[in-house]
Amino acid sequence: MIRNYLVVSFRNLNRTKVASAVSILGLAVGMAASLLIWHYVTFETSYDRFHADADRIYRLRYERTDGTGLTVRFASCCPPAAARIRERYPEVEKIGRLLHAQAMVSYGDARFLEDRAFFAEPELLDVLKFEFASGDASGLEAQNSACISESMARKYFGSEDPMGKTISVDRTTDYKIVGVFRDIPENSHLKFDFLFPWVTLAARMGTDYTEAWGHTGSYTYLRLAQGADLRAFETRLAGLVKTECPWLAEYQMSIDLKMQPLTDIHLTSHFMQEYEPNGSRQSVEDLRIIAIFIMVMAWVNFVSMSTAGASSRAKEVGLRKVVGASRQQLAGQFFLELAIINALAGVIAVGLVAVSLSAFNNLTGLPGGHAPWLQSWFWFGLAWILMAGVFLSGLYPVVVLSSFEPVTVLKGFLSRRAHGINLRKVLVVFQFAVAAALIVATVTVFKQIDYMRNQDLGFAIDQTLVVRAPRVRTPDSYGTTVDAFKERLMQLSGIGRVSHVTEVPGKQIYWDAGAICRVGEDQSQGKNYQIVGVDYDFADLFQIKFVAGRNFSKEFPADQQALLLNETAVRQMGFADAASAVGAQVNYWDEIFTIIGVVKDYHQQSPKMAFEPHLYRFVPYGRGTLGMIAIRVAGDDIRGNVARVERLYNEFFPGNSFDYFFLDDYFNRQYASDTLFGKVYGLFTLLAVVIIVLGTYGLSSYSVARRTKEIGIRKVLGASVVSIVRLLTREYVLLILIANLVAGPVVWYFMNRWLEGFASRTSLGVAPFVAAILATLVVAILTVSYKVIRAATANPVKAIRYE
Repeated sequence: MIRNYLVVSFRNLNRTKVASAVSILGLAVGMAASLLIWHYVTFETSYDRFHADADRIYRLRYERTDGTGLTVRFASCCPPAAARIRERYPEVEKIGRLLHAQAMVSYGDARFLEDRAFFAEPELLDVLKFEFASGDASGLEAQNSACISESMARKYFGSEDPMGKTISVDRTTDYKIVGVFRDIPENSHLKFDFLFPWVTLAARMGTDYTEAWGHTGSYTYLRLAQGADLRAFETRLAGLVKTECPWLAEYQMSIDLKMQPLTDIHLTSHFMQEYEPNGSRQSVEDLRIIAIFIMVMAWVNFVSMSTAGASSRAKEVGLRKVVGASRQQLAGQFFLELAIINALAGVIAVGLVAVSLSAFNNLTGLPGGHAPWLQSWFWFGLAWILMAGVFLSGLYPVVVLSSFEPVTVLKGFLSRRAHGINLRKVLVVFQFAVAAALIVATVTVFKQIDYMRNQDLGFAIDQTLVVRAPRVRTPDSYGTTVDAFKERLMQLSGIGRVSHVTEVPGKQIYWDAGAICRVGEDQSQGKNYQIVGVDYDFADLFQIKFVAGRNFSKEFPADQQALLLNETAVRQMGFADAASAVGAQVNYWDEIFTIIGVVKDYHQQSPKMAFEPHLYRFVPYGRGTLGMIAIRVAGDDIRGNVARVERLYNEFFPGNSFDYFFLDDYFNRQYASDTLFGKVYGLFTLLAVVIIVLGTYGLSSYSVARRTKEIGIRKVLGASVVSIVRLLTREYVLLILIANLVAGPVVWYFMNRWLEGFASRTSLGVAPFVAAILATLVVAILTVSYKVIRAATANPVKAIRYE
């Protein structure tokens, strides 16, 4: 019996080559699209799950609330928290901390500025389990030791064994390599290439940093004991802060230590001082939904075509019933055919995934070595899709086919069942509604990105070269050297203003300070501000607008104790307006500063973020070893200007690595995640449209075939091709309009919620909805018209004789 079923199945597929090919290709495209989406989703949700006991590992965060109730949330923690917890809380098995430390590393002639460097405690690598190729983390217990990644070992030492060799950091401190760890996996939110001992940091910075509960920047990770009560532990942490920080009551401030699950960080954490931008759980959930809808659309296509083509197999069903076939046997045969179709589609889908994987990885930024078919979820997911596809896409067609009355179908006619036609109409509306929703979402995403890119940022971004300030420097003469460097630069043709700042616009500000208030106010009412250290040329170079007061000036020596505020800071300090703030005095940790100017708010990072309160201090040569040198260059010879700047840089700051970027490129990286989101949406919207085209083509083929005689008669009676096309496409036009009406309110609600995540956002408007209506109409009309025009231009005599 099974052999007979297989023979009949393959004969039927061969007899209906075009319809079968359309069905199989539609299913294959849907499967491939869904598998690619799950490939991306699986990677995004896999972050940090490779650590042993990941479910018991947490990052300890820091939140500070001032006397007015304003809370600042940090991804990092205060340095002393780890030491106190290690001493007092037995439910914490291990706890370790690390501090980001950009370093200029040199070995022999190799010299590079490395950004993925940290000071770390050895115990950190007992919490986070990273594999070592040589040595281990215990070597970090000694001062002036270091662990490096395998890629850095190849970069600096080539084929030599790095163990025991010495590297120099900032030409001031030598470190002996005591361990080489495997490169950090791409699905880790924390990535580093160099680890230096925490004890070296503690010796260098002293208790002013390591014992300061008001400082941040110390990323702290801990592992709780098996069965430990998380809520009880968090309650005890609150008691620890009260014990260690009795001064908080004086300023009416509070500090909270928050436990953040390790596996939640990548998709949910967007706090101050995040080491790297994280992903978006909302985007991942949206893509999950898209994957499901695309697969459902592919199944809907198959159901529509199966029910539409049911009449072509009516006589076969009638004959089988006459010779004694039961409904169960008929159902078994049809389900076997569906299994064959889905299996063929699955094979093609795997091929489509393999062919498109490289391009998809490039689009989404996934690592190239992350092949989905090497993972169990891929085959499990494919098997689930195939089984669900056979059942869901086949249930209704099987019921319809096996229910035909033998007498009726063998007499040569089959009653037209309204519920079958109505079902196909509902399925067509569903498909086009999903496509319309995806089109609206895609257009809205790109509209918002374009809106942000064309916003007035409030500062000049073009043709600004940013060079990282030298780390190898002589502190006593550094200021004089910088002034001489700036003077020589400005003598070059093609070089405009030059400014030394702690952070350029477009970069996250790490310098913040709380408990700042107006002179005369209670310090308990002080608030938190972001601090930018600038020189005389900062405002002019970036063309930042003043709304009141003036800039720092060499004509006023007292400006070293002066401040500039932005408009948000003016409001936060409680001034009526910018003009009333000028001349007022500010208590900055018991130092008195005078406000001399107010600058217009500008987007320090991205227009998607709200304006933050900024204070600008006169710090002409950076802060400690931090800082950047911004240089305005002419656009006619960018490469030559960069080369001339590099020569002067090496002349004035020998022994340093010349590390630079252009500010517009750097700033535009902030749109990368949103642009990626839009591209992914666009890609799968296109695939959804492809599925619709295939399904519409198949349905229109059946529809035209069913009405072939009608078309021939109408032509004989004088109907034009245009009128026939209009007649047969009118139904699709109506269904598409209904689909857009159904999708409109739903997608309007969700896209408005998405736009609410942007501080500066475009309005949704009607353009995306008009685009969706036009796109779906054009796709449907072109697809249907192709078949209709072929039928309408055929010989009407043949059409009238058509069976």
